[in-house]
Amino acid sequence: NPALLGSPASPALQALYVQVAPWEPFDGDTPAHEAIRASLNGALPVNDGYTFGWIWSYPIKAALEAAVESGDVTRAGLRAVVDGLEVDYEGALPPRTFGGDSNETAVRVATINVPDPNAPLGVRVIAKDVTGPTADAHDYSSPCAF
Repeated sequence: NPALLGSPASPALQALYVQVAPWEPFDGDTPAHEAIRASLNGALPVNDGYTFGWIWSYPIKAALEAAVESGDVTRAGLRAVVDGLEVDYEGALPPRTFGGDSNETAVRVATINVPDPNAPLGVRVIAKDVTGPTADAHDYSSPCAF
């Protein structure tokens, strides 16, 4: 939230905070980010929640389009199109096919951001497409649980 950079917490955030996200922030350089900015006609959203909401909407958009194409837009029809559903995130994330082997389809990369009061929404990218041995080795063959 860029408002935090105008608060008393700003010096601590700028000194110590690192944000790990699945994609670039609002000013990212992908077709998805261009569409996000175009949807706002030059205005800035209050925070990057707008970016997150937009990008997380790609799977449901793809599922709804597939259900319409199948001719069955009921709950059952929507559920029926999920296995094998191909989702194009317009560059914000790698394309993904839902269903199948989760170890093959899991997104294992991240973007690393730091606070920056000069960035449109208060964070700037310091590294993209970051992965590591923990993410690379994680077994997604069963649901996550603690």
